[in-house]
Amino acid sequence: MTGRSLAATLRDPWTLIGLAGVAFTLAFAVAPLLALFAQSLVGQDCDCIGFENFEIFFGSRYFRRALFNSLTVAGSATLLSLAIGVPLAILFSRFSFPGKTALMVMVVMSMLSPPFIGAYAWIILFGRGGMVTLFGRDVLGIELPTIYGPAGISLASAFSHYPIVFFVVSGALQRIDRSFEEAAASLGRKPTMVVATVTLPLALPGVATAGLLVFLSTLADFGTANILGEGERYPVLATLAYSLYLNEIGGEPGMAATTSVVLVAIALLLVLLLRAASGRRSVVGDAAAQQPKPVTLTGNAAWICATVTFLVVAIANLPLLVVCISSFLDARGAVFQPSFSLENYQKAFALIGDALWNSVIYATVALAVIVVVGAAFGYYVTRYTGALSRALDLLVMVPFVVPGTVLGIGYASVFNGPPIYITGTATIIVVVYVVRRLPYLTRAAASVVYQIDRGLEEASLNLGARPLAGFRKIMVPLMRPGIMAGMTIAWLEVFNELSASIVLYTGATRTLPIAAFQQAFNGDIGIAAAYAAMLVAITAGTLAIVIRLGGAEQTLSMK
Repeated sequence: MTGRSLAATLRDPWTLIGLAGVAFTLAFAVAPLLALFAQSLVGQDCDCIGFENFEIFFGSRYFRRALFNSLTVAGSATLLSLAIGVPLAILFSRFSFPGKTALMVMVVMSMLSPPFIGAYAWIILFGRGGMVTLFGRDVLGIELPTIYGPAGISLASAFSHYPIVFFVVSGALQRIDRSFEEAAASLGRKPTMVVATVTLPLALPGVATAGLLVFLSTLADFGTANILGEGERYPVLATLAYSLYLNEIGGEPGMAATTSVVLVAIALLLVLLLRAASGRRSVVGDAAAQQPKPVTLTGNAAWICATVTFLVVAIANLPLLVVCISSFLDARGAVFQPSFSLENYQKAFALIGDALWNSVIYATVALAVIVVVGAAFGYYVTRYTGALSRALDLLVMVPFVVPGTVLGIGYASVFNGPPIYITGTATIIVVVYVVRRLPYLTRAAASVVYQIDRGLEEASLNLGARPLAGFRKIMVPLMRPGIMAGMTIAWLEVFNELSASIVLYTGATRTLPIAAFQQAFNGDIGIAAAYAAMLVAITAGTLAIVIRLGGAEQTLSMK
């Protein structure tokens, strides 16, 4: 490339945006992970470079137990989520039955609270002093098993994450050419056999993707495992990395870094395996074929489907109901009393400090950055080809597969001194919010740009509009559905973020999810219920506004 052509390329604003994007992701997504990997290679005893820490990790029964626990609960939660979400996706995609719209709303509602809130709600019901546990013991004379341990973590995670399976698989089913299913039915196969032998195999890539997302989310979930696993009683890698980091503050966080590297390695391995499997599997069909309307169920079949579906989604929404009601119940120690008052909220606001204000400000600032940057990145990686575009497309997705606790530990290690010293400030919270949730809006924007005719942009350039002006005036309005979808999901995730911020916060930068988690973990159940209800109310209000603005359909399709 000549000096003149290079200068022309660098004058292109989109090239500068691509360079800035790669630099940003390298600094705030890749560098912390590389720093953790480097720290994991520094031995604790000899202070030399090698694999001493990994030998300790895999040679220690305690560390192996945490690894086994992580894989066990993540695998169990994934299987349970698939068992719930896949049948629901098939039912909603292929059939019509009474109450279908209302049940869809209930599925969406189960996405409103962070997973650790669900874990806390299950403790209110089935903990050692839970309502159901005490009723069984004191009234029925039955000693019920508690929710603590691997079974409880898996169950809470499954009911928290099944909407991911539902929406991903529903999207996959909508792209299947129904002529395959009609052909199988015309050959005399029963509907259940058509689903088992035709529908599910065709939707397998979507099912595998949904399963991977649930596995990674459960593997990275710090709050649920910490609350239901009772900290050190049932350690998993996410909680172990956090506790090791706290114990090693002021020293070399070698084992915390090693545990984090193992977590990232598992996540990357699963992503690579899924990509390899998807590359070997190809199903060709007419994706543009007209999709027939769902079959309308009648009689007993319709009411059985509606009833079973209602029971499933009602159980999934039980944590929301429990948290909201219990926030108004008087609490004496770890037990709620059958009387209503506002005492929990009075205590909560007396102790909340700046947590609520911090959450709103940090999440709002992060969302503004995510929307602007994500829309630009989504456009660039779709419209431009070359090594720079491919690099940005890959790098922006790195935080998507990295557990939040790991990224938080990396940030605390890298940005604790020159050249970028932001540890302990509000800036580091906002930055980690942006980096972790930027993939949502980038992918949402890119998915819409693929469907927009390039001729509109070329016409704008031919009329003399500058590239960025054409993007702002022409592309942004057309990208609005994808931007709204990504923005909604990003807000829900950012406002409820815990895994990374629990490592990075200080007393001055504490947020509402951190306050709720601290109260729940410390056993202050009344105050924790009040904080949790605030989280649910704010996220529900946000979703209601989006639906009001007409972004509901796009929001559902994104999730």
